[in-house]
Amino acid sequence: MKRKWIDLLLFYATVMIIISGIVLYIMPHGRVAYFTGWKFLGVDKDGWDNIHVIFGFLMVIVAVWHIVINWKVMKKYLLQKESVFALLITAVVTVGTVANIQPFKSVSDLEEMIKDSWDVNNKAIPISHGELMSLKEFCERLNINLDVAVKKLKSKNFTFSVNDTLKTIAKNNNTTPADIYEIIKNAKTVTAMPGSGYGKMTLEEVCKKEGINVNECLNKLQNKGIKAGPKETLREIAFPNGVTPVDIIDMIKK
Repeated sequence: MKRKWIDLLLFYATVMIIISGIVLYIMPHGRVAYFTGWKFLGVDKDGWDNIHVIFGFLMVIVAVWHIVINWKVMKKYLLQKESVFALLITAVVTVGTVANIQPFKSVSDLEEMIKDSWDVNNKAIPISHGELMSLKEFCERLNINLDVAVKKLKSKNFTFSVNDTLKTIAKNNNTTPADIYEIIKNAKTVTAMPGSGYGKMTLEEVCKKEGINVNECLNKLQNKGIKAGPKETLREIAFPNGVTPVDIIDMIKK
């Protein structure tokens, strides 16, 4: 009877681990998932993370239970030559994964490629983890006129406080932080910021305008941990790295 319970629990826990593992493998990066309100089968990123962790714990408990009940048989298996090969395979997979060598690297690269592909199909992410900022802070960081933003949201019958985070506002109004940004993004302040209008220019064009060698610009950005290409616009460079085009201008001028 005990073995039947163990086998069934282990089977269903394994199924849930496989399903949640696949979802976590293909889901977009956190900044995209959170800001766009990404869901799969009605469950968001945090939900799938929790499912994977909880069933992982359940699987561990049931596996330990399974080993205890079947210890005599397991003990025999551990003393056989197959155990050495199984241990060797486990060690190779572990070391190969940590060292990020082929063929394990290909699995990681494929995951990254799938996650990055979501960026193309979703709305722009103006700043990393912007959904955790209050509406007031979010507007300040992106040079959006708060009063105009408030009017735009209220015209859409949103209920909120300027001190609420975008995530809270989105949840209370059955929408996503990305949709909120789409509503308020054009509510720019009248006062021009240094470097305004540069967002649509490529890094190469900006460097030429500022009289700076493009390779020098790339090195400066790389030293700041910013990935960039000379043909990318400042907007395309800035937003995925959690900064603004103005920040990019400041970095390459210093």
